[in-house]
Amino acid sequence: MLFRLRIIPILLVGLGVALMVGAGVAPRFLLGDGRLPLDLEETTWTMEDPQGRYGEETVPVTRQLHLELQGPADEESVGVRVGDTLRAGDEESDFENLVTAETWSYTMNRLSGEPEGPMSLRSIMGLPSTEVEGAGHWLKFPADVGQHSYDVFDPALRDVAPAEYVGEEEIAGRTVYVFEQTVAPTNLAEAYADLRNTKVIAEEGEDPVRAFLHHSASRRISVDQISGFVVGMDEKVDNYYADAEGQRLEDGVSYDARMAPERVDAMAGQLNAVFSQEQSRAVTIGVIVLGAILAVGGLVWLILAFRSARRAEREDGEVAE
Repeated sequence: MLFRLRIIPILLVGLGVALMVGAGVAPRFLLGDGRLPLDLEETTWTMEDPQGRYGEETVPVTRQLHLELQGPADEESVGVRVGDTLRAGDEESDFENLVTAETWSYTMNRLSGEPEGPMSLRSIMGLPSTEVEGAGHWLKFPADVGQHSYDVFDPALRDVAPAEYVGEEEIAGRTVYVFEQTVAPTNLAEAYADLRNTKVIAEEGEDPVRAFLHHSASRRISVDQISGFVVGMDEKVDNYYADAEGQRLEDGVSYDARMAPERVDAMAGQLNAVFSQEQSRAVTIGVIVLGAILAVGGLVWLILAFRSARRAEREDGEVAE
């Protein structure tokens, strides 16, 4: 009976101490400032339009971005590679439907999401690699995202365009901010040199016309408020060739693509171990206080149990005499 009276308070003291120790070391394993986790599994954004346009044909169009975290990585930054592919068509082989495929490599700040230096662009279409000045945000906004506009990278522009805050949603239990970005029709040949940005169009019976690739887009970007990680993206894009005055001459690829809702849920749900500094501090203090209460309560209980045991032993001795 005495052992039972002692074991419960001993367990409470041990549990209390364990909670306090655990709360002290937990920040080393939980992200309490919204920085980009290094163990993400859902890092592919797939946007699909079954009724897209490629030239004069109506075909399925798929835009896909895939983020791969690479070394070197430390508390402040991480090397990343983003694969960017555009497919249009319904052939059995993805390669036959491939329109463009590029990879972007750069060092990302884990808190701000911005590049730390130039971005290296490599195309599998046989074009030489090039460096682009890193600027703005792309697949990660700053931790603790605010309700204001941010400059967001558009890989077709190789530059940024503002994305305006438009509202708040809850996805997979996470607070998500929604931004909308509009890219006005832009002559890409005037923005940077690329073999794909110009072509000569010759209509039968007419003089050849030099045409320039134009790009316009509107995007809806869903961003986890605490981490700044982009969990969803829909985009409407129109790429076409026009003359120097901007007169449309030939259609390129146009689409209005959406991410599947279940994919957005999965991308948001994987961030449950990412907390804000305020949340992390509140949880840590709460667990420490609970541990202290249990430890002190168990210790008081143990002291009272020992005193009770001694009193009982004295009383038994007096009776025996």
